[in-house]
Amino acid sequence: MRRFEIAPLLTVFVAFSAHLNQVLAFCPYASLSGLSNEQLVEIIPTLPIRPPAPPPGPPADTSARLVADDKHPFIHPGPDDIRGPCPGLNTLANHGVSI
Repeated sequence: MRRFEIAPLLTVFVAFSAHLNQVLAFCPYASLSGLSNEQLVEIIPTLPIRPPAPPPGPPADTSARLVADDKHPFIHPGPDDIRGPCPGLNTLANHGVSI
């Protein structure tokens, strides 16, 4: 028959129960507006419902744009240059901008 030692088991239990109050310590609910729950229950049904405005559509001009910038001309990637899947970072690298 196998004997279980109580001391290691008791140590684990004490360590767990010491942190249990931190795990179960949730912040109490509080109204962000400072109103009581009864006031909120009374006021919320009287508020008008305003749906949000629809998001803006795509821009009318979707053509490519050429920006002439003498400080950052286009530089073809060299054999030792690394380009990744991000077009924004690749564009910066292709124009000599280091991050």
